Amino acid sequence: MADDINKLLLYIVQHPLMQDASREAQIDASATQDVPAEISAIEQNQVRDAGQYADAFAEGLRRAAQGPLVVNDTDPVDNRIADAFARFLVTTNLATSSSSPVEGEDAHYKYTFEVKWPELRQLAQQAGVNLDSALGSKQ
Repeated sequence: MADDINKLLLYIVQHPLMQDASREAQIDASATQDVPAEISAIEQNQVRDAGQYADAFAEGLRRAAQGPLVVNDTDPVDNRIADAFARFLVTTNLATSSSSPVEGEDAHYKYTFEVKWPELRQLAQQAGVNLDSALGSKQ
């Protein structure tokens, strides 16, 4: 079901994430800017980033289906999951996050993510993805 999770991730990029990026580019535009080209470049970068974070995004969703997701940035896999969730879920208001310092580790943090399952499930449905089936669980 990784294909369905990837489909959902791309839908997040192409819809709520790009809507925000497009709105921001239009607001910040000067008269001489090629706004459509700028928006297209932003979308290409976001799609590229989604591809790079797809595995971490999928793993994070599977783990978050069991309850609040807690990751530690001292672990490389957890750190990528935190990056993926921050980029694609928190920025689109599909999850919330909080952080706390890792005890005994300078400049390292533990992140807790709470996925907003009703909103994510609704977005997945719009993308043509059965989220429960894709995750192999009943969240």
